[in-house]
Amino acid sequence: MLEQEEGFKTKIILASASPRRKEIFERLRLDFEVIAAEGYVEQKSGDPARIVEENSIAKAHNVLGRISSRRDRYLVSGFDTIVNLKRRILGKPSDIEEAYSFISSLSGKVHRVISGICIIDSITGRCESDIEITEVRFKKLEPEEIRGYLEREDVLDKAGAYNIGGAGALLVEKINGCFFNVIGVPVFKFADLLERFNYKILDQSKE
Repeated sequence: MLEQEEGFKTKIILASASPRRKEIFERLRLDFEVIAAEGYVEQKSGDPARIVEENSIAKAHNVLGRISSRRDRYLVSGFDTIVNLKRRILGKPSDIEEAYSFISSLSGKVHRVISGICIIDSITGRCESDIEITEVRFKKLEPEEIRGYLEREDVLDKAGAYNIGGAGALLVEKINGCFFNVIGVPVFKFADLLERFNYKILDQSKE
């Protein structure tokens, strides 16, 4: 492994300000730090799978450029998640009215949660990326249920205007695929990408 051969200690950088992604990293007991991507150009139109993959790559490269002077080996990890309903892409709502519109459109239907993942090795510059898709079926919601949910949870920073890891679980009838992908980190796919860099989460000892 590179860090063993050249004396580098491998750490992971989460290129995201999302508290939910940070919480998942903490649950996995990863050795990581958060450096949120900023000032990058985000893709918002086109094929949903291409959008999230390109955005995750842009985020990882954005943060990589800000740690170029560091000696240790870092695996810079970028993520991007959108909600896709037929031909619509539902990102983060701009206000409560749009959040209500998003959830109303998802009511009683199946939508896709698509995440892009990118990992870049800070020493070699090697870049690996992939996507994960989870299908989510919402229960049929009454207007008062939607309003009740929006009063209960802050959704303006969440794609599709719901958080399945919180009270948003009450909106969901069924999912097909990775649960953690709906929160923002497709854990199995992320671990698989890390292994391409000889980083196995369960092999990392904790001091």
